[in-house]
Amino acid sequence: MNKPGYANQDFWIRMLFMLIYWGLLNIALTVFGFLVIIGAAVRLVCTCDVPTLDTWLTSVGGFIKQTISFLAFNTEEKPFPFQSWPQGNKRED
Repeated sequence: MNKPGYANQDFWIRMLFMLIYWGLLNIALTVFGFLVIIGAAVRLVCTCDVPTLDTWLTSVGGFIKQTISFLAFNTEEKPFPFQSWPQGNKRED
């Protein structure tokens, strides 16, 4: 007979990781928001591209995507630091 989900130790370990990643997701969303505001301000003032900022936005967005996939039970793979940090690719215009 199968045990219910709450009796499974793996379930509780995943719940612990989900709680930790939920907190990290909130931090990442805040950082992402600040980067968006900084990027908008830079583009407003000098109408130039900042490739480093674009790379940061892409990589933080990748981390957010990985974390949401983990929290939504779409994947069993834990995001960074259990995987490598998502690489930010340059924009293609």
